[in-house]
This record gives sequence, structure tokens and C-alpha cells, in this order.
Amino acid sequence: MKIGVSQCLLGVNCTYSGKSHPLDILIEMDKRHSIIPVCPEVLGGLPIPRDPAEIQSLEPLKVETINHQDVTTEYILGAQKALDIFIKNDVQVALLKFRSPSCGCDGIYDGSFQHQLIEGQGVFARMCQKCGIQLFHENQIEEFLKYIGKEDDYGTYFKDSTSF
Repeated sequence: MKIGVSQCLLGVNCTYSGKSHPLDILIEMDKRHSIIPVCPEVLGGLPIPRDPAEIQSLEPLKVETINHQDVTTEYILGAQKALDIFIKNDVQVALLKFRSPSCGCDGIYDGSFQHQLIEGQGVFARMCQKCGIQLFHENQIEEFLKYIGKEDDYGTYFKDSTSF
């Protein structure tokens, strides 16, 4: 099974701040399974680092940086490129970055740049869902492992981990 993953969760410094959010369990999985990493924001042409951005409206879609720069085009382009990579590689399930305006599934920021979470999906996550890709975020690791049938292979991670 090929698993799609937000590249920052594998330790790649591609977030808006130029950092990553590595998850040891994903790095271990990458050694033994077919992981397909993507960063839609970088694929859309945005630099590292970059100003933080949040979705300002869904209809019509508008993504704007904290400095009021419209980056909607870059988000859509990057999401489409990342989705094309997932489709080309027959990705059926993905673990994405929570709260991201691209990858956020099951929660994104409200557009006020005040760290206020609302229900919703990022641009890329929404595209993935429309194509039937099952999505999880990094706070749903146990559910993700159960879904892919690997809870026995990686179950000790939860017993030994202090990261959650």
C-alpha cells in the first residue's frame, strides 16, 4: 500500500517557518513502506520560509498571507500538483499536517491569524477527499495505523513514546 504524507512530517524543512514536524513513526515507516511525500505549498511555487497564510473564504476560495498577499493561485496549483502525484502513485490513504491551509484535515485556522481553529479542510485536503483518498492527521496516528492494518507492527511506538 502506498501512503501519502505531508513532507514536513518526514522531517523535511518545508513549513512556512522553514521548519518541519517530524514524526519518528513515519520516518520508520518510510524505511519499510512506500511513502509518497508531498508539500503542496512548495509545489505551488511558494518559498521556504514564507509568510504564514490562512484561508480567508471558501466560496470563492481565497488564501491570503498575514501581510495580505493573495496566494490562492499558488495554493490551488500546488494542491493540484500534489494530488496528481498521489493519483499517479495510486495513493488511497494519507497522513497530512493538521491545521495547514493546504493539508489541514479535520481542522484549520479561521483566517484571523489568531490561532483560532475551526472545522474545515485545507485546499489540498479538500481535493484529496473529493477523489476518495482517506485522510488522517498527525493527531490521529492510532486510527491511521488501524486503518492501514499496521497497528501490530508499530504498536510499541505508543507504549514507548512521550511525543503525545
